[in-house]
Amino acid sequence: MSKIKVADFYYGAVLSMLLSNGVKPVLIESDTNRQVYDITTNNEDCRLFMKYRADKQNIKTQDYNSWFFSFTDRDKEEIKRYIEEGYNLVIALICGVADLAESEVAVLDKDQIQELIRLDKDSITISRKKNEKAYRIPLDGGRENAMQVKVNRFEELF
Repeated sequence: MSKIKVADFYYGAVLSMLLSNGVKPVLIESDTNRQVYDITTNNEDCRLFMKYRADKQNIKTQDYNSWFFSFTDRDKEEIKRYIEEGYNLVIALICGVADLAESEVAVLDKDQIQELIRLDKDSITISRKKNEKAYRIPLDGGRENAMQVKVNRFEELF
């Protein structure tokens, strides 16, 4: 009997979004913690590194969602290598919630990735208040000193 893994729901959702936009991704690397694809669009080629969280962190307010992503040494080495090799790297953070249809995808561009590498982060927390136009990743402290990631970047890129 073939069982569907939780990761398949999240990675599959992003793949479906890509295919619906006429983008045909090619799988490069895969395990349960991340997947990597090469993508060709009308605008440019890129390497897409995906990670997911199945559920948001338990926050007391309904107007605020937050997800915690960890990056293994292998993840960090791989990300650095892709940048050094000249790939136009983007990272898709799939932010899951209990109602799968309400899950979101935050996309980090190469400059944002390099900033996180420079800070030598092993993990990040990404959050968004209801109706905010950007996710936030705290760099050194709270939401006031945070990297902003546009909510609609997925649609812009793909």
